Amino acid sequence: MTGVRLTVPSSFTFMVARKGRTVRPGVTLPRARYQTLDEAATEAEVQAAASPGQVMIVFQEVLRVKLDPATIDPAVVPQAVGGAGRLSSPRSPGSEGDQS
Repeated sequence: MTGVRLTVPSSFTFMVARKGRTVRPGVTLPRARYQTLDEAATEAEVQAAASPGQVMIVFQEVLRVKLDPATIDPAVVPQAVGGAGRLSSPRSPGSEGDQS
């Protein structure tokens, strides 16, 4: 695909997020990054203790993908669903209810 840049990070950072957190337009990934799995696991334990019953997920950044906006043909951009800036996204079968 033209205009797409793939970058492998020089260090593979870890992030912690609550399972079921809804990502909407304008919402970003967790800002805190951890250099080791042990640091991220410790933070996940702290967050889980602060929110009993919530499942925390530790994930690792392995690749960054960026599209140069100047290479996008406006004719092929999908129309927004539900109003300006709102896109309908598919949900995984286990995205609600299952907190394991």
